[in-house]
Amino acid sequence: MRQTLAYSFNISAPVLFSRAGKFEALDENWIHSYSKLEDYELIIVTQNKLYIKYQDVKYTVNKGEYLLLAPSNKKTNDSEKNRIRKGFQKSKCSFYWMHFNCHDVSPRNTLNLDHINDGRENILLPVYSKLIIPEKVLLLMVRLQDSVRAGYSTSYTNLLSTLILSEIANQHLLQYENESQLVNHGSRQLFNEISGYIIHEIHKPLKVSDIARQFNYNEKYLSKLFKQFSGMSLKQYILNQKITQADFLLVDSTISVSEISLRLGFSSYHSFERSYVNFRSMTPTAYRQMFAGKITNYS
Repeated sequence: MRQTLAYSFNISAPVLFSRAGKFEALDENWIHSYSKLEDYELIIVTQNKLYIKYQDVKYTVNKGEYLLLAPSNKKTNDSEKNRIRKGFQKSKCSFYWMHFNCHDVSPRNTLNLDHINDGRENILLPVYSKLIIPEKVLLLMVRLQDSVRAGYSTSYTNLLSTLILSEIANQHLLQYENESQLVNHGSRQLFNEISGYIIHEIHKPLKVSDIARQFNYNEKYLSKLFKQFSGMSLKQYILNQKITQADFLLVDSTISVSEISLRLGFSSYHSFERSYVNFRSMTPTAYRQMFAGKITNYS
């Protein structure tokens, strides 16, 4: 049997949310427990590395990467063994997790979307991959936890869980399309290179002039390029990425707003707050208070 590389989920109806939370290891001696998996599990690592073994495969999941584990077929003779997941190495890691079920799922042995001819109602998720912008997915995970705490209906949590999977599938689609293009594909390739550079250097006070100098292009040309591919100018794109990073730091950490502004390369706290209010129509502190607690149980 060929190895399953991805799963095709039919989302004509929302997936069925089970539970979700965030886990933080207390010290370097933590190792994933020996436990059964009864439904689908999505894990997104936010700190260090997670070492987990499932169905005789050892996974090392790094920060910014996710792992999708599927329940085994309970009708098979070895189903009991195949439902066990356990750690194989110690690590002081942290990760968000979500359990869910779906009525119509098909295993795939290819990551090529051209071979997934299931129509618009299906999304493809690799078993293991790096996220282009993990903060987008993690913010949805935080909102899912908040909706559980607030007692929202199952219809809402099912829809939000489906949105999380769809965001991951969309990031995979973008990444696959980018990697499938020729290296010298012109404008699209340049856009991809600069966007990756911005994410990597997000902690710096990035300016359009600096990026134009770095890539040896005219500032107006680069702004027009980003308008074409992202719908916003290069200056707006840089700020949008910084605000997205700030959103996650506000809900996932307890570091001060002033420290966040420094980490993201703003000249001052007031400059950061002004930019944040322009994007989110609320202060960073108000945004943080919206997601004051997190569910930290894990099973």
